[in-house]
Amino acid sequence: MKIAVVRNPIAGGRVGQKQWAPLVAALRTRFPDLEIHESRSSGDARRLARELAAGPYDLLIVAGGDGTISDVVDGVLTSSRPHMPLAFLPIGTGCDFVRNFHLPTDPQAVAEHIANAPLRKIDAGLLISRDAAGAEQRRHFANITSVGISGEIVHTVNAPGRARILNGPLRFLVHSALAILRYRPYDFEVLIDGMRVHQGRLALVAIANGAWFGGGMHITPQADVADGSFDVAVMREEKVFGLLNLLGRLHKAGHVGHPLLSFHKGLKVEIRPVDPARFPIEVDGEAPIRGGFVAEILPGALTIRT
Repeated sequence: MKIAVVRNPIAGGRVGQKQWAPLVAALRTRFPDLEIHESRSSGDARRLARELAAGPYDLLIVAGGDGTISDVVDGVLTSSRPHMPLAFLPIGTGCDFVRNFHLPTDPQAVAEHIANAPLRKIDAGLLISRDAAGAEQRRHFANITSVGISGEIVHTVNAPGRARILNGPLRFLVHSALAILRYRPYDFEVLIDGMRVHQGRLALVAIANGAWFGGGMHITPQADVADGSFDVAVMREEKVFGLLNLLGRLHKAGHVGHPLLSFHKGLKVEIRPVDPARFPIEVDGEAPIRGGFVAEILPGALTIRT
């Protein structure tokens, strides 16, 4: 089996560097002809994935966090071989997408798992938006796209020049608290399969293929990456302390049943902002698009080895 790895060399900071050394050693023992390709800048993993998918490989392994996985998914699905199989080495700040799979953590076990796991099909999401000039933009995603306080938190976590003293869930937790203290409700319209489910003020909307985001927050516990539909969470809380309470429950899914939170299923979700200047979006922990958009589920679009 000919394998290429797409690695984000800065994923996870110092912790990610420590994780990488034993993982790559185990992979090279199991796959002596393994090739490593490192991204050089934000979004470069998308280019690498597109080029490698067209090459003589049987499998692409993604070594990085949710943003790197999202870039590779977009690269593969826009390549000449969109059914190129993917496997995952979770090294990054959030690593939420891989929580949807029961992957081993021991490096040797990871290598054996990749060698022996069966291929399976899972869903992906497609975002359709427009840039400042009005041209259509398309972007695939693997896990969750959300708008509102979650987008504001991601923008803060990923702000250029911000020191990475904290990593992983603690980093998200600290920046979540800071963003919430400055919180003011957002205002937009949410349509699911053509039906309006909300119009007005709210805290966030999460359009989920997977079940976790934000460094372990179990936002959509019923989400299934292979059920052919999105799970959509709409959080209507408008007060700071109420929002703190709700977000504090997310890690253990204690928010389910809250009167200001509703869950929906759908194939197509449209989000229309009232004020485009206050419309923070995050896509798998990154911010690749701006403005109103449509999200469509792509059933069975991804081939993975997990």
